[in-house]
Amino acid sequence: MIKAVKRIVKSASNVHRPDGRPNVFLYSTPRSGSTWLMELIWSQPGFKTCNQALYLENPAVRKHLGISEWDELYSVDATEKLRSYLQRLCDGRLGFTNPNPVRRYYRPITHRIVFKEIHASADRINWVRDTFNARVVYLIRHPIAVTISSERWPTLPSFLTSDYRRHFSEEQLERAQRILTKGTDLDRGVLSWCLQNAVALQEATPDWAVVSYEQLVVDPDPVIRELTDKLALSDPERMRRRLGVPSVNVRFKSTEETRRLLSEGGADKRSYLVEKWRKKVDRREEARVMKILDIFGLDVYRDGEALPDKRIWIHREPPIEDPAEGEGRARPVMRTT
Repeated sequence: MIKAVKRIVKSASNVHRPDGRPNVFLYSTPRSGSTWLMELIWSQPGFKTCNQALYLENPAVRKHLGISEWDELYSVDATEKLRSYLQRLCDGRLGFTNPNPVRRYYRPITHRIVFKEIHASADRINWVRDTFNARVVYLIRHPIAVTISSERWPTLPSFLTSDYRRHFSEEQLERAQRILTKGTDLDRGVLSWCLQNAVALQEATPDWAVVSYEQLVVDPDPVIRELTDKLALSDPERMRRRLGVPSVNVRFKSTEETRRLLSEGGADKRSYLVEKWRKKVDRREEARVMKILDIFGLDVYRDGEALPDKRIWIHREPPIEDPAEGEGRARPVMRTT
């Protein structure tokens, strides 16, 4: 009853008037810092959020989307239902996903939406971009860090039983099925990360803003510049000021130490946040599970490295007053053992 009342209040709390500027679709995996990044984008003038519009464990999503099972959502035949549903959200005709009106960046009238999706449509990103004239940001985080922060992987079985399996070879599917049935929880979590990210990263195009949680934590300025340029944002300084403000998920699910380092720590201290998962996984186990990425041709993270591949790391622009310094600061060095 209380949840129903809250949904009614949220639905009536906003009038959305699209003004022709593109919406933003943020894709990621669970526990990758996606809420934090969504809230940074939400700080921009005229925005509201739409958090997990395709999360089927929400009964309101099932009702408005007309889909109840993950297998159906991943099917080719779901396209028209997805188009109709997302269009109604973009037009402001569905309000149940509106943000809480007591949050800091609540606005009664909005013109753009930042959608956050961490469970579905990873294989339809370019379709979403083209169908809804959207800008795309894709956020990645180390698969082991994501896995040990997650409690479960609700979409994992459907990756292998639905139409989504068409993106993989028979050998990949056979090996994935063995991991699903015989692997450890860590194996299954990394497998889910691979299945979700492999398709999207293969289909990424230069217009996407592909960014990493690790860089957003330890070297955020180039990320803010990339987001500003590719998402057509107007106030990068507002995002910079919000970098030290933990997201709702961090405040409720993370340790006090994590919250303190995020809000108060400098880059040297924040580096701890991107490698603290090593305390829970020994070196042999890390090497073993990182081989799962090889099955799917993923090299954005490698065994022994806490940071993503250098092609994901966004370079700093050379200082204007001294262009002889080249591309700027290198990636921070992380330990490998």
